[in-house]
Amino acid sequence: MARSSARRRQPFAVAVIAACLAGWVGLERAQAWNLPVGRRSGLAAVVGAFGLPVSALAGAGDSKRRNLDASEVAKIVREDLVARQFLATADFSPEIYDEACTFTDEIDTYQKDKFIKGTKALFVASESNVQLVGDVDVLDSGKKLQFRFQESLAFNFPIIHPKVTLSGTCTLTRGEDGLIVAYREKWDQSIPDVLRSARL
Repeated sequence: MARSSARRRQPFAVAVIAACLAGWVGLERAQAWNLPVGRRSGLAAVVGAFGLPVSALAGAGDSKRRNLDASEVAKIVREDLVARQFLATADFSPEIYDEACTFTDEIDTYQKDKFIKGTKALFVASESNVQLVGDVDVLDSGKKLQFRFQESLAFNFPIIHPKVTLSGTCTLTRGEDGLIVAYREKWDQSIPDVLRSARL
């Protein structure tokens, strides 16, 4: 009986994972389903369709900490990554980011508010894990920060939370006032390889 029940649930699970991953990479099938293209915007829409709440943004960021020493910014970024898992939670320190900062991964580019809203909607923080590999390095006389990461991301869907794993390098570019104006992820794996890592 239990085995029969598991077989009945399997098509639903497969359909959910397919919709999830299609929205994440913006495949042609996602376009055919009229899903928005992009990792976070696509999945946020799918999650919303299931009636799941989208958390409030991580703060308006009114009190900016401009012209900090690069080592101090690196310390804050390290804390955001290790303690607050910001790649999976979007719980980063808004005071070191410009409000016009863009967030780019291998899929798409997002404005700050959409990155926060989408990330919080997409992933189950308690089941996701982000690891800092090495340290946050200061490059180009403090104009850039860079770190390597490994992560397992659990998608926020009802009943099942499929996970993908990936690793890569993130580069943060600072503007003239020292605030971060660009976030760029480069993955070690190809998009198909990331999709193939999906598991329940």
